[in-house]
Amino acid sequence: MDLTWTAQIAGHRARYVGDAVAWAADPETLPYLRRQVRRWMAGFFQNVRLHLPRLLVRKPLLALWVGLAVPEILLAPLWWITPVLLTYAWHLPLAEALAWWAATELLLLAPPLLYAAHRRGIPYRRILVNLPCVYATRAVNTYYAWRALITELLLAPLGLASSLTTYEKGRPDTDGAARCGGVMG
Repeated sequence: MDLTWTAQIAGHRARYVGDAVAWAADPETLPYLRRQVRRWMAGFFQNVRLHLPRLLVRKPLLALWVGLAVPEILLAPLWWITPVLLTYAWHLPLAEALAWWAATELLLLAPPLLYAAHRRGIPYRRILVNLPCVYATRAVNTYYAWRALITELLLAPLGLASSLTTYEKGRPDTDGAARCGGVMG
């Protein structure tokens, strides 16, 4: 992200390559998942802190998308408690509030998932069966996004916390860690 945004600020263009293949190493353990998501979220917010002023001037559309991502991260927990808010604020029965929330969630979530399944030739059943996993993933991502936002945008600039500076690359139990040097600073 840092390389891409720096290059774009310098006047280079990014291009979408639909046929590109990136082999991802899915986390096999919870500690590995936590490190990976923490690194991703901290890196995103570090780049927001470092590049946003120049993005606003040189790449305003990218700055707009980044600017939309931050409120989305901030508002995600509010969306999750919407059924409770509907129940207490508008006195809807909890079951009705949950039904409205679930229907809205499904209307927002299903189209991109089904389109991606169709485009990649994945059976729809396989996508729908894994739908509950989306919520576990969202919970982990939201926790680490909020943690990174607070640390990287508020505490680190004030000198009250250290910014993430060590990135663990590769898996410690494979040669990938040795090839990548294990830790990059």
